[in-house]
Amino acid sequence: MKKLFLFSCFSFLGAKTLSLESIVNTQEDINPSVQNQKIQNVMSEEVTQKYNINSTTQLNNYFSNLRIYAQGSDTFPMVSFRGVSSPDYYSSVIGVYVDEIPQNPNFLIQNLSDIKSISLIGGAEGLFYGENAPLGLLDIKTKNPLSGNYVDFFTTFSRLREDINAQIGYELLQNKLWAKANFRYIKDNGFIKDLQSQKMLNSANSFNVGTTFYYQPIESILLSASYSFYHTFSRKDFFLTKNQMQNLTLKSDENITWEEFIQGEQDKILNKTPFLNLFSHNANIKLQYFGDSFNLKYISAFAKNDTLANSYPGIYVKDEKNDGYYYNTTQVIQELRLHTNHTKNIQSLFGIYYKFLALDNGMHNVPTDSVLGYSGNWNAKEDLNTFALYANTSFAWNDFTLHTGVRYQFFHTRIQSLRPPVADILPYSNDAIFQALNPRISLYYQPSEITKFFIEMSNSTKPGGFSKFPFADTDTIAYGNEQIYSLELGNKTSLLQSRFNLKTIFYTTLRTNTQSYVGVGYYKSIKNIGSAYAIGVDFKADYSKKFFSGFISANLGISKFVNGGANKGSITILGNEGLYDLSGLTPKFAPIFSFNIGNDFVLFKNNAHEISFSTLLNFSSSYYLDDFNRDDDMLQKAYVLLDFGVNYHFAKHYNFAIFAQNILDTRYVTTVIWDSLGKAFVVGDPINFGLKFSCNF
Repeated sequence: MKKLFLFSCFSFLGAKTLSLESIVNTQEDINPSVQNQKIQNVMSEEVTQKYNINSTTQLNNYFSNLRIYAQGSDTFPMVSFRGVSSPDYYSSVIGVYVDEIPQNPNFLIQNLSDIKSISLIGGAEGLFYGENAPLGLLDIKTKNPLSGNYVDFFTTFSRLREDINAQIGYELLQNKLWAKANFRYIKDNGFIKDLQSQKMLNSANSFNVGTTFYYQPIESILLSASYSFYHTFSRKDFFLTKNQMQNLTLKSDENITWEEFIQGEQDKILNKTPFLNLFSHNANIKLQYFGDSFNLKYISAFAKNDTLANSYPGIYVKDEKNDGYYYNTTQVIQELRLHTNHTKNIQSLFGIYYKFLALDNGMHNVPTDSVLGYSGNWNAKEDLNTFALYANTSFAWNDFTLHTGVRYQFFHTRIQSLRPPVADILPYSNDAIFQALNPRISLYYQPSEITKFFIEMSNSTKPGGFSKFPFADTDTIAYGNEQIYSLELGNKTSLLQSRFNLKTIFYTTLRTNTQSYVGVGYYKSIKNIGSAYAIGVDFKADYSKKFFSGFISANLGISKFVNGGANKGSITILGNEGLYDLSGLTPKFAPIFSFNIGNDFVLFKNNAHEISFSTLLNFSSSYYLDDFNRDDDMLQKAYVLLDFGVNYHFAKHYNFAIFAQNILDTRYVTTVIWDSLGKAFVVGDPINFGLKFSCNF
């Protein structure tokens, strides 16, 4: 992540002070193992602009083994990495960081603004970032003015959306004070038309604005303070039946009842007014102090997300400003990190981390379908406290570097459900404590400047907890920790004066005490079942020369639940007993093979003009949309997404582009809900085409 840590003392042992030039030019991360660039797959600012990537949900177009989708609403992100996903939205398999700050669990899906780079860091690196990220993290770095003033402006007009993005960075006092500001507005036009009003049903509007100040009172201290605000009102996650999904047309404007849905009605609208209304405030202060052989960093961060949404069938809305489903969170983070250079090529990292997260969920006088048994008033509150200590030591000799690290984490959660969502559950309160001690060891071998090898073994923990919305009596029971054991072997090679780079990672993962929702339809509850494993290879190759640049990113892997044991059993929910058997099944959103190929060809170039042609291809083999239901409708068949663009760069600072996305008009599903015969889906964007203009100074 950018660790807006724009400096490091790694290269300056023995120096009395660090100049601003040294701070800016040294872009190492504070984490010694990440410094080795073990598995970083980096997307630059230029790539996000070239391929029109404007949201975290589009990152799978570049990172082939990653998926981030909504689950009925952006508030409930589904994150899958290397064929492994989480059953619960507040504890993801990977972390999402923006400038060193772990994002709120209901804010992993967000529009991207002010981007410098995005890195996908796999493996157990999350042990040594504040929030434990079991399988890796997305490290999003934003731009800053410390290396020079800048002004950037981008605007896009297309069939599906309009986009305005502006950012500025400026030095206010020479070598003392800098400031930046950014703004982005995105209007999603939608593509599902209402028969009566002729308006699009799945439209959205969102904007975010932010500012940061950097202050260097003396050469050994850098202080930064940031604030950002994000708002979206979205209907993008609009459920369709299979019939409606194929043609994106509705034969009726009548809402479906729950009885009709579970019987498989195909032509009515499941929920005509699903929506998300999100307000997010984020603020942080960072203090960095560096001496002759150490670097000390303190981070204090605050985030508050207020959400009103409607994503459940059988819940109806009269007033979108008051009716619906509330999911409000408040997050406070404190972190202290110390990196030290010792004698004999030894480095150490020590960190202390604390997070308080409050979740306030509820509804107020919302009309509901009596068949489902929902209450129009529900209220559940949960407080989570996380405390962690982590340390890592790096030993270097000759061509080898050894990293040994450990993390201790204490996790406490307390839930109070004063008015449960369904009448069959009495009000209740409960709490649970979880502890974990996670080690990591890795060895690097670099026989030459052009290649390096590594092996890493690690253990990480996904904390247990409670179902945030107790729809069933079993939801009142806490579920336990999930343990993840990982082994990775990798190589990174750079050839042709670093114009060609190749990274290959072989990995295997074993999950024990696996957290999963078991049951049928809406009679499901989260609990610990048996073990699951994943084995595969990540591959990334990129090449860049004067008139051509391109990359290929691929993942080949198998993910399975093991046979028998706790993966087979029964669960009784509200008096309904259901049998489950996940033995040998492939988890949801786990394709065997996926890859992305991007190319950029320069067709014409002189001193003042350049014309280039770019393509982006995304392929995924088939995968299931649910762990349990193996009906044909629940299988997302193999699909291909193809984008292209023509870019005209002129007068050094300006760029004009014509682009098309999903030109094959492929239909693919991102979310599904089901019960009995009823199934409803959220579909990915159809074909899109438009124009883009940008200027940079």
